[in-house]
Amino acid sequence: MSKRIALTLMGLLLASAGCNSQGARELTDLGQRLIDRITGSTAVNDALRMEDHDFPNERRIGINRLVNRWYGREAPYTTRYAQIATTDDSPLVRAAAIRALNRSRDTSAKEIYIKALSDRDAHVRLEAAKALVNMPDPAATSRLITLMRDPRENLDVRIAAAEALQHYQTLEVARSLAAMLQDRQFSVAWQARQSLIALTGTDYRYNEPAWLRHLTSERPFAA
Repeated sequence: MSKRIALTLMGLLLASAGCNSQGARELTDLGQRLIDRITGSTAVNDALRMEDHDFPNERRIGINRLVNRWYGREAPYTTRYAQIATTDDSPLVRAAAIRALNRSRDTSAKEIYIKALSDRDAHVRLEAAKALVNMPDPAATSRLITLMRDPRENLDVRIAAAEALQHYQTLEVARSLAAMLQDRQFSVAWQARQSLIALTGTDYRYNEPAWLRHLTSERPFAA
């Protein structure tokens, strides 16, 4: 049976069960397991790929396939992702592991995300900043500000850092964001403005003096 046939069969089963019913959810899981068997993307095979000592790309593929499954976003898989995120020699594998932790919304890995903000590879720093967008931690504030400000930093990392800062209602963060409104990279300036809007509940567009005046008001932040 081909993957296309399996997908067609799953669609027919879903149509007969009703899209919002418990039966539909169970059939979806059954259909996905059927596809996994046909394609060879089983938990065992993907876990073996994740542990391939010789080929980093196999490890990366294994992680990405596992986290696409509900069981791959729970322990013991998340425990292994955390180990890989801090020990693997390949930056792309470390980045994939942090991305998997982010997709799993693993808040127990916040220290890993913060430490990864200082990784030597931009891919890892980017995934760490993205994780902190979803799982903020005040301990990340200083490093996020540094990344956002650095014109030599990877652009995507700077943007993700600016986005992550939307969670911290402090004058230091707000003023740092306001200072980015005239940044030479408009995408950084745009994201800084969005984060200021999220922090304050108001919008002075790219008028840095107006933002700074607002931050001296009695209640500069949104309730």
